[in-house]
Amino acid sequence: IDQRAVTITADPKSKTYGDADPALTYQITSGSLVGSDAFTGALTRVAGENAGSYAIQQGTLALNGNYNLNYVGANLTISKRPVTITADPQSKTYGEADPALTYEITSGTVVDGDEFSGSLARDAGEDVGSYEITQGSVTLGSNYDLTYVGADLVIGKRAIEVAADAKGKVYGDSDPELTYQITSGTLVGEDVFSGSLTREAGEDVGAYAIQQGSLTLGGNYEL
Repeated sequence: IDQRAVTITADPKSKTYGDADPALTYQITSGSLVGSDAFTGALTRVAGENAGSYAIQQGTLALNGNYNLNYVGANLTISKRPVTITADPQSKTYGEADPALTYEITSGTVVDGDEFSGSLARDAGEDVGSYEITQGSVTLGSNYDLTYVGADLVIGKRAIEVAADAKGKVYGDSDPELTYQITSGTLVGEDVFSGSLTREAGEDVGAYAIQQGSLTLGGNYEL
């Protein structure tokens, strides 16, 4: 009496990084079992939890000595874990330091023990305007499929208030220099005023309003 030939083939399996292994199953692809004979043991797989492909092995799966058991393997594929992060919108006033660039996980989860590395970045520029916040060096490593949703850093105008100095002259004299003082806010770095104050026209005795004229600080200030 010869051994009975039976071939089993492992079923291909897959999971996402961080999930538990699925059951390792198989099919009889050639031959058949006799009566109440049954398999013992179980399939195993090559060790590893990182994203990749791992061979499913026969392990301890067996039939009794009446069988010539042939095993055809397959693979367990561990796919990358999808995670989406979204940058938080940020703002600052012209001349101030950047706020911390932060983000939230808006889809997916991180496996216990894993953590982000790196930091967000933003488009360069310090003038008033909107600057895109970019992914920069933020990563979760090769086991994750990381999707990034951006936002903007908005730089707002810097508030400055100036007050004209009251002036006077005698009828027929030349106008005094029209001067002013900063009464609220501060200038950034080497920024300076350009232009000059003016006054309402007239040379007769009376009061004439001193006006802003061409005095300006440019587009980065709310003067």
